[in-house]
Amino acid sequence: MTTIQDRSGIAIARVATLGRSAMLAALAILAAAVLPAADAAAKTPGSTYCFHGTCHRVRSIAETHAMVGRTEQLSTSFYDDCKRDRYNPCGLTSSGERFRADQPDNAASPIYPDGTTLLVFNPATQRAAVLRVNNAGPYWGSRKLDVSRAAADKLGFRGKGVAKLQVKVLKAPTKAEATYRKNRKYEPVAGYVGQFASLDAAAGGLTSVAALKAVTTAIVAPVTRQTRSEALAALDLNLPSLTGATGPRPAVLRDQSPRTGTAVADSGTPAASGPAKRKKLKVAAGG
Repeated sequence: MTTIQDRSGIAIARVATLGRSAMLAALAILAAAVLPAADAAAKTPGSTYCFHGTCHRVRSIAETHAMVGRTEQLSTSFYDDCKRDRYNPCGLTSSGERFRADQPDNAASPIYPDGTTLLVFNPATQRAAVLRVNNAGPYWGSRKLDVSRAAADKLGFRGKGVAKLQVKVLKAPTKAEATYRKNRKYEPVAGYVGQFASLDAAAGGLTSVAALKAVTTAIVAPVTRQTRSEALAALDLNLPSLTGATGPRPAVLRDQSPRTGTAVADSGTPAASGPAKRKKLKVAAGG
C-alpha cells in the first residue's frame, strides 16, 4: 500500500510554503500520516479509488469471473510488515484479514476484488505462486499488484523491488469474500508452487495436483458411484467433464464396504457370496 506514503509526500511539499503556525499544524498532519494506520480502508468491487493522482477501478465480481483463465502481465512490487516498512498499516487489510508479510500466499491489488485467487508467474525466474488478494493498493505509477515480502522472495524479485509478472485469475470471489469483515480468515491457498517452464505449465501442474487430491480423497473416503466417477474424470482427460468430448465408459469396479469389508456392487447392495455365488458361476459356465 502506498496511501500513507503519498499523503506524507503531499504534506512535505506543502510545508515549505506555509508560515510557522501553519507549518506546525502541517507537521502534525505529516506525523499522523507517517504513523501506521489502524486499518486499511475497505475496498468495494466496481468502485474507483484515487491516491496522489493515481486512480484505479476495482473490477466487479462479474468482471472478475470473466477474467478466469485469462492471462495479464502486471507491473508488480512488494510490501512488508509495518515494523519494517513505515508506509504500511499495522492493522487489518481492506478485506478485514490481518496482513501476513512472512507468508507467500497473499497480495494487494487496486484492480482485483478482495478474495480473488491468482496464479502469478515470474518469467525471469520461472517461479510461480498462488496468492489470495486481501488488500488494496498499490497506488504508485503503473503498478497493479503488491505481493507480500515472502512471496517476492519465493518469486525471486525481492532484490529488484519491481517485476513484470504474468497473472492468471484462478477463482473470482463471492460477494461475501469481497466484502470487508473484521478479523476475517480466508481459506488458505497454495502459496509458492515451484518452478515451471511457463505460466501454462504451472496451471497444468495445479490441475494435476487437484486431480491427485481428488483421487486421494476418493480412496480415503467411503466410495460411492459419484466419488468414483469424479476420481476417474479427474484422471482421464478424454472424459466429457474435462474436454466436452465423448470418452470411454469407466469400467464397473467392485469395492470394499468401509464398515463390513463385504464386496459391494455399484448398486450399493452386497454381491453374491458362498454357495449362491458358486451357483451363479456354474450357470454362467453353462453347467
